[in-house]
Amino acid sequence: MTESKERRERPMEAAQTERQSGRYMDERRLIVVVVALAILTFLGILSETSLNIAYSTLMGEFAISADVVQWLTTGYLLLLSVAIPTSPFLVRRFPTKMLFIIAVVLFSAGTLIGALALNFPMLLAARLIMALGTGVSLPLLTNIILEKAPLYKRGMMLGLVSLVTCAAPAIGPVFGGLVMEFLDWHWIFYAMIPFLVISFVLGTATIPDIRHGEKGYLSAPSLLLIALGLAGIIVAASFFAQWNGDWRFWAVLVGSVVVLAVFAVVQLRMEHPLIEVRTFTYPGFTFGMVILLMSSGGVLGVNFLLPILLQRGLGHTSMVAALILLPGAVIGAISAPLIGSALKGHFPPKFIACGFVGVAIMDIAMMCTGSHEWALAVAYMLFMAASGFVLVPDQTHALNQLPAAMNADGSAVMNTVQQLAGAIGTAVASTLISEFASANMASGMSQSSAYVAGFSTSMWVFFGVAVVGEVFALLMFRFSRRVG
Repeated sequence: MTESKERRERPMEAAQTERQSGRYMDERRLIVVVVALAILTFLGILSETSLNIAYSTLMGEFAISADVVQWLTTGYLLLLSVAIPTSPFLVRRFPTKMLFIIAVVLFSAGTLIGALALNFPMLLAARLIMALGTGVSLPLLTNIILEKAPLYKRGMMLGLVSLVTCAAPAIGPVFGGLVMEFLDWHWIFYAMIPFLVISFVLGTATIPDIRHGEKGYLSAPSLLLIALGLAGIIVAASFFAQWNGDWRFWAVLVGSVVVLAVFAVVQLRMEHPLIEVRTFTYPGFTFGMVILLMSSGGVLGVNFLLPILLQRGLGHTSMVAALILLPGAVIGAISAPLIGSALKGHFPPKFIACGFVGVAIMDIAMMCTGSHEWALAVAYMLFMAASGFVLVPDQTHALNQLPAAMNADGSAVMNTVQQLAGAIGTAVASTLISEFASANMASGMSQSSAYVAGFSTSMWVFFGVAVVGEVFALLMFRFSRRVG
């Protein structure tokens, strides 16, 4: 038997031994568990992107401004960022199936309140309750994969999660457009109820307990510190454009960074920290989180820019714009588990480096095809495929750098970084397109030409992010260890 063949088979032999000892789950059952939990994540993202289509209707129906309706997104992200850091305590303290049931109950309660909402406060409360449910289910999903999937299967399982998170933003606008065309916004929530039932049935039948007898500890001061720090960053990112980047933005941002630094110092001095910040002493994990912040922020930023370009620049309706982008999102979703499966026997940073090259090339391609929607659609499909070579290998490799005892902490950090990436990427994209389009119109351009030109200029920023990401991917080769 050759050395390369031995290297490929060694992790599978180890996995078989550990499965027989009861650590790893049967693959088919684990897929059912992943699907049950991923449904909640999918519905959380779907509700957000679907409601975005209904914002103008909600503003008229409830007599509220754009600044107020934005809290349906900002509030959701804020509460999600507060809930996720509690996940290490929850996973270690409570039975896994109980946490799943709590997540489904919370999300279902929020969904029903949203469906029956008669005013804006009621609708906002629904979104906040849904955020709590997602805040429990999202880290739980990652933790189960880390505990119950062998190393060589983690990529595929995390790819299934990425399939959900990539598909939901694309399906959301189409679904929201259909609902608003033929029904009303309440049905965005009603339509989720059957899927919640499916998730509950699948999960209660298959979810295993992943506790190892550790005691969970919850520090109220620590929770307050990280909640204030993360909430401040999200608020600063979300309101940057509204505040015109003035002293309010900088005061909130700097204050948030200071609070998070205090949180880190406090955790290092605690015997039982809320989150083990020593995860960042593993270089491969740290580089992975920086790459995740840039890659997720870049993907979500571009996904924010493209509908604006298609609607305001090229004059399409929201429904047509969503349909033009749908093939790209489908490609991105399908490629995620395939790329995850291909990680077996390969060093993930190779995928990440190649992915950033593809992303950078497609960023330029989209700049050049901004006024031709079908050429843009093809470039977007290739962009999403290239992004899959970054996101899934990066998450898999970063989490594999940590010892098993830090699985819950690594999962909490990773999911928190993803929420920050979403808030920052969207805020940056919003500011860029608004400022550049306004400047172009002030110089005498028509609105449509101003947005086409503004899109091309904005994309230079995301091209720069991809180039910096490539540098970090190359550094990963030197500062991370091979696993498996």
